[in-house]
Amino acid sequence: MPNLAYVGQVITVYPIHGADRIESLEVVCGKGGRWRGTAKKSEFAVGELCEVYLQDALLPQTERYAFLEQRGWRVRMMRLRGVPSECLIMPLTEDTQGLEPGTDITELAGVTKYEKPLPANIGGDIRGNFPPFIPKTDEPNFQSVPAMIEALIGQPFYATVKADGSSGTIFWDDDGVVRACSRNFELKDGPTTAVWQLVRKYDLARHRLPIALQFEIVGPGIQKNALGLKEVDLRLFNVWRIDQRRYLDFDDMLAVAQSLGLPMVELVEIGDSFGLKDDEALRQYAERTYTNGATAEGVVIRPMKETRVNGERLSFKVINLLYRD
Repeated sequence: MPNLAYVGQVITVYPIHGADRIESLEVVCGKGGRWRGTAKKSEFAVGELCEVYLQDALLPQTERYAFLEQRGWRVRMMRLRGVPSECLIMPLTEDTQGLEPGTDITELAGVTKYEKPLPANIGGDIRGNFPPFIPKTDEPNFQSVPAMIEALIGQPFYATVKADGSSGTIFWDDDGVVRACSRNFELKDGPTTAVWQLVRKYDLARHRLPIALQFEIVGPGIQKNALGLKEVDLRLFNVWRIDQRRYLDFDDMLAVAQSLGLPMVELVEIGDSFGLKDDEALRQYAERTYTNGATAEGVVIRPMKETRVNGERLSFKVINLLYRD
């Protein structure tokens, strides 16, 4: 169960220009990170505890959350009157009174995770579970990993545009046979299954490599086709070395993409020294468009050389608060 709701504590209250009834709050949620949200004016004071519901939290369909019914009971990130609204902030209830800041209340509050609808051509006949020797693709939001941002300061880095598609993985087994997966399952070969169409498009079955390719599947019929493509394609963003249990550094990943003729995710920049310490600077950095002019989902930022922080891969996403999925 992902961590989607916490007991938080208000650390700052900001006025919102032109708003008489709401104000902006900054809250901390222990290991859940630091977030910005909005609330009724004077509803919370600095130091007060609250409930904090994060992006893609799917809330119970009860009277308490009825104001979210028109939004499908889902918490979304956005800008509200120009200020960040990254979470839902609610008063404590009898169930959460007395809990410490940072307490995970996801299960207690009956919260589940919103999952994007899976297009028909992304699914297929399931061959088995996703292979346990390959990490699933999932980038943390920058708000939840301040230690990663601190570790990246001053280091060479690269940033890529986050393509809004559906996750795919292709790898070769011990016998050199190519295999293909959606986000959660390995799939049998099928003529209409998108990930297998990509295996054939790039003639990947002729290779025998000790790696897993991870990418966004993009194109017609997939998440509104924000890139405006005319056919299903991929955008590579990870190469996992199976035998060494590690991700390839950026330059090595790029070399693999070039050797196989695979398109990479769009590069925003390669920098000598990461310096975006301020949360708002990061948010603005993510406010980008795709090459066709459509609003981009955000960016992913990583070091040029693979690094781990507290046992986790140093990699995080910054969602574009102007994006609407």
